[in-house]
Amino acid sequence: MRQFKVLRILLVLGISVVANQGLLAQSYPVKPIKMIVPIGAGSLTDIVGRAVAQGVSQAVGQPIVADNRAGANGTIGMEECTRSPADGYTICMTDGNIMTLNPFAYSKIPYDPNAFVPVAHLAELEVQTVAKASLPIKNLRELIDYAKPRPNQINWGSAGAGSTQHLIMEWMQATTGAKFNHIPYKGPAQLQAAIAAGEVDVTNLAPAAVAGYVKEGRIKPIGIIVGKRRSQFAGDTPSYAEQGFELDFRNWLAIVLPPKTPVDIARRWNVEINKLLSDNAFVTKFLYANALTPTGGTPEDLVAIMQVKSRLGAELAKIANLKYD
Repeated sequence: MRQFKVLRILLVLGISVVANQGLLAQSYPVKPIKMIVPIGAGSLTDIVGRAVAQGVSQAVGQPIVADNRAGANGTIGMEECTRSPADGYTICMTDGNIMTLNPFAYSKIPYDPNAFVPVAHLAELEVQTVAKASLPIKNLRELIDYAKPRPNQINWGSAGAGSTQHLIMEWMQATTGAKFNHIPYKGPAQLQAAIAAGEVDVTNLAPAAVAGYVKEGRIKPIGIIVGKRRSQFAGDTPSYAEQGFELDFRNWLAIVLPPKTPVDIARRWNVEINKLLSDNAFVTKFLYANALTPTGGTPEDLVAIMQVKSRLGAELAKIANLKYD
């Protein structure tokens, strides 16, 4: 009899916890929310983060204020996210490199990517490989064939050691046997100017960043990392996969919450974000305009993506002998 009484108490307690979580989700939020952005103002992560903040703010009736905590490849911002209260009043923008590359590029990082409460995968950024117009090639295969007998003579520009461009170059070298001359710049803006001026032979940038130069005939697209499909942003440019290169290294954006934040809060955010991603005006203005493909889905989908991308991050970090510290 006593066992039944204990069971009844536990059942009531369980119902009470579920009910309280439900009430929390219904009443939340009741005050302004802070959005930690671990990349500097004006970056793609920042632009999309602020757009999401504005859209969700209108839906929930509370201000959402962006707080840029840039530095150390996103580790400063994510450490702040880790230390923030798990009450739903701090949300965190993040990206693929921060979550699935940093753990393998640093000997130690001040956050555990798997400890954050997942909310939603927002979007993926396509990466277009371009060559200067005078290079006598039309695609990636021809680039490799041209480079192999000319080791270290073809300049591959990047936004710095450990950047997306650098890691793609290292992967191409490791898998094809071609050898390129790595030319690192201080950042994407300097790299963009360099490829436009013909200072480097090859690089990788977002389609939106190079579209004008392609139109002017200064550079030509020779491939794009977009998975198994054709890009909607790069015309007839063949994908890496179409050309036989099985590399799907694209940065992506997501939202997470500080560790131990109630799951109901994450679900609430997930619903609002998926609403935004189904809004054609929002997607066109903030995602398509930046060559971003909306993704969305459940928190579980984000976890699955992180698992796949973490394996790739580990592989690339090893190939490039990547060490940020």
